[in-house]
Amino acid sequence: MLLQLNIKNFALIRELGVEFGKGFNILSGETGAGKSILIDTIDYVLGGKFSKDLIRYGEEKTFVEAIFSIENPELVNVLEEQGIEDEILIISRETTISGKSIIKVNGKSVVLSYLKRIREKLLDIHGQHQNQNLLNKAFHILYLDDFIGEKINKYLKVYEDLRKEQSSIIEKINELNGNTDREKLLDYIKFQIDDIEKANLKINEEEDLKEEFNLLSNAEKISLALSRSYAILDSPMEGISVIEGLSKAVYELSIVENHFEKIKDKREKIEESLYTLEEIAREIRDLSSEIHYDEFELEKINSRIYEISLYKKKYGESIEEILNYLEKLKSQYEELVNSEEIINELNSKKNEIEKEMKNVCEIMHDIRKEYACNLEEKIKSELNYVGMEKAEIKIDIKNSENFNSRGSDDVTFLISTNPGEPLKVLEKVVSGGELSRIMLAMKCVFVDKDKIPTLIFDEIDTGISGTIAKRVGEKMFEVSSKHQVLCITHLPQIAALSDCHYFVSKKVEDGKTYTEIRTLDKYEKIKEIAKMTSGDEVSDVTLENASEMVAFADIKKQEILEKMLII
Repeated sequence: MLLQLNIKNFALIRELGVEFGKGFNILSGETGAGKSILIDTIDYVLGGKFSKDLIRYGEEKTFVEAIFSIENPELVNVLEEQGIEDEILIISRETTISGKSIIKVNGKSVVLSYLKRIREKLLDIHGQHQNQNLLNKAFHILYLDDFIGEKINKYLKVYEDLRKEQSSIIEKINELNGNTDREKLLDYIKFQIDDIEKANLKINEEEDLKEEFNLLSNAEKISLALSRSYAILDSPMEGISVIEGLSKAVYELSIVENHFEKIKDKREKIEESLYTLEEIAREIRDLSSEIHYDEFELEKINSRIYEISLYKKKYGESIEEILNYLEKLKSQYEELVNSEEIINELNSKKNEIEKEMKNVCEIMHDIRKEYACNLEEKIKSELNYVGMEKAEIKIDIKNSENFNSRGSDDVTFLISTNPGEPLKVLEKVVSGGELSRIMLAMKCVFVDKDKIPTLIFDEIDTGISGTIAKRVGEKMFEVSSKHQVLCITHLPQIAALSDCHYFVSKKVEDGKTYTEIRTLDKYEKIKEIAKMTSGDEVSDVTLENASEMVAFADIKKQEILEKMLII
């Protein structure tokens, strides 16, 4: 939902900040006051086309900032791509007279194409032929499928799984078919296989070699340390060894322990230490006999470590990676050798999957055809209500031979606004007022399905008045029960239904024109509706009529809300 707009040096606007509310927001004011300029600022900040005329005369740059609450789950996924996980979305765009733009989303600079992807999930602008979703033919199948709901979703899931499998097979076939220099590739792969196998590499071999290399490199130092340690423990030094001395101590204590009970446990601990040291001494002696410096062996180990390092440079960062790469090479070699047979098998499997896909597509086509009739009736009913009784709506569903992301159907919403005119795609509707009412009718049908949180209607009151204007206003209020709606209007019947009313005006100061906007309270709203009815001359009678119109509108709004709750 659009929460706030901050604008500097845009067209007639010098500096302006405006907050928008939930529900039905009306913008009114004299012709030329700048109401549509506000819509242009929203279009601009969300990636619309830039023209130098948008910069206020005499200024070097324009700046617009729009603040949104994040309500569309699909928008969350788009924002996560840039690491944006906030609950509030702040989008700003600044453009200089030279055409250079700086676009930021929550303080992060983004490209225009990314901003347009965000826009698709934020709002629709109806009336000036901006790129709203319902005018984009690619979205028509999405709207139809959303209308159908669970009945088609289960088949879409089956289809998506089959399509993923099909894509994987096609990718494999293309990979095998793409090897034009097959013989050269086979020779190269075979060379790599032979080269790696020749090395006879083993897991953990390098670690073992480095340990052995370290041992041999320090053999003299280790041998001397072991010999000295053994000598201290078991060879006489200054007449007696450590072990011999402990043995004598044990003997002396054993003689007297019968006469001095407290010495017994001391003798046992020394004796236990004696046995331990004797065992350690023997182990040190054995280790000492194993250590010997062998220059030839050391050179051999060093050469093997160097050889392994060369293989790591060519095939992987570790022996394990190299051996894994070897297995991949062998698999690739086998595939190439047997590629023709494998391709035949893959093609056979692909044909089976595509047959299943086609069956699912036919089921989905029948479901879409069935529900399209119901949807046409609902849209037609809404068009009748907003004064387009002569309009005809047709949902054209063509079954193509080609698969797409949602089956093989091509869905197009077609309309004829006058008797005798051919059905046309929505974007070919010339009248801005007609197009806005068509969009409004469709939004009413899709009010529970459409995930776009904010809708903007401009020119929707073109060519209507009286009862039809009142109905159009009621339908917009109905949509506003589930979405935020902003509407520019000159009609009191529509304005009376507003939740928030904004008055746009312009003033001349020091020879320059400025657009201003302010929020109207209830009395000001009644006065503005009275002006819409009778012009600048507002009498007590017109004020009373306007007050009565707002009161009746409040009653109607309550009825609509109660009806929406029941539905």
